[in-house]
Amino acid sequence: MKVYVAFLAVLAATGPALAQSPAPAGAGVGGSEIVELNFEDLSRLIQGKNENIRGANLLAESAQARRGHLPRSYWPQIKAEGGSERFQTGRYATATQPYGSAEARINIYQGGKDALEEKGRESQSRIAGAEAKKVFSAELLEARKLYWMIVCVREMVRILESALEQNERNLKAAQRRIQSGLAAETDRLEFEIHRTQLKEEIASLNHEAQLIQISLAPLLGLDITTRFTTPENIPHGHDDDLLAASIEVKENPLVETLSAKSVLIETQSLQAQRWWMPSLDLYGAYQLYTLRDRDYLTQTLRDDRVVGVNLRMFLFDGFRSRADARSFSLAQKGFELQRAQAALTIEAQVKRAKEEMRHLHELIHNGENLIEQSSKYLAGILDEYRRGVKNSLDVLGASQKYLGFQRQYAQRRRDYQVARSLLFSLIGQ
Repeated sequence: MKVYVAFLAVLAATGPALAQSPAPAGAGVGGSEIVELNFEDLSRLIQGKNENIRGANLLAESAQARRGHLPRSYWPQIKAEGGSERFQTGRYATATQPYGSAEARINIYQGGKDALEEKGRESQSRIAGAEAKKVFSAELLEARKLYWMIVCVREMVRILESALEQNERNLKAAQRRIQSGLAAETDRLEFEIHRTQLKEEIASLNHEAQLIQISLAPLLGLDITTRFTTPENIPHGHDDDLLAASIEVKENPLVETLSAKSVLIETQSLQAQRWWMPSLDLYGAYQLYTLRDRDYLTQTLRDDRVVGVNLRMFLFDGFRSRADARSFSLAQKGFELQRAQAALTIEAQVKRAKEEMRHLHELIHNGENLIEQSSKYLAGILDEYRRGVKNSLDVLGASQKYLGFQRQYAQRRRDYQVARSLLFSLIGQ
């Protein structure tokens, strides 16, 4: 709540023009672009223009491109090399001769390590995909919060401007009473002080609107000089379907990331445990040597053709793999514990957001009644002031009470939309 109060004490230098109804996109003051912005636009703009999200998506595509290792591991590996060298060896005269080789090697068996490698790469792809979703969710949530803040601030500017107009009418009424000898000079001073306070707060709120626009524009992939037109008021509806919505915790980006990391570490542990498993390759090669390597003057006598089977295995690795396997096993258990805790935390956050929405919904409807009652109270006080029954302090107190309920009503609707945005983020919308 303190954060919102701080924001609502800063946002004001965009001026009354920015608090007006939405206008078509175009050029603003000083060449800055004016963009009409609605809540529904945020997801599309962020997905298409936010470079942080685009970068995260490319990282996910990069991890995806490494999948398919298992079928590729059974494709033959073919390599060739060749060249020519000038040399002098033994009793032979200096000569220039070609050399070269070509070899094909096919994996026959690797003790299941290639299958584990494929599983590990799939986990890395899941991690990158979940991280991309987490980045998108965080950026969208921040943009939604800023959006409702700026709408709220501009609504409060209009509320204060209306209060300022009422204060001017009260000031004129006070001046008439002073001229008639029915009131003291302090009546005028009280309304003038209140006018100064209202103007100061309007200026601060307009400055806060400018600061929020500067923060919001980069999130949407727009220039920081961009200005936004938004709806005049924060809407409030009944979100019964949203409050009844359930969440698949395992699909949450954080839970999915920790789950994929657990699987990745598990595959690395299994790979380490199979350090002793043999690898078997089938290979064939052709090699042409120079006179330096084969003591034959005729070139056809210096070439080799070979087909063979290669078996490799570790007999002892100094317990390195055993230590790695234990390390991976402990890390895998650690990720599992974190995943379980994250699932509990997210379920609690969902429940809390729903409870917050329900509570604010009740307060909003209570606020509507308070505004209606305080409006009648203010009208009665003003009537009694004109008849000389009430004084300026009574009018000022009733005006401030009415203004306070209006501001509270706007803030509660803003808080409701922020809680609603958080719930959207938690359930993946």
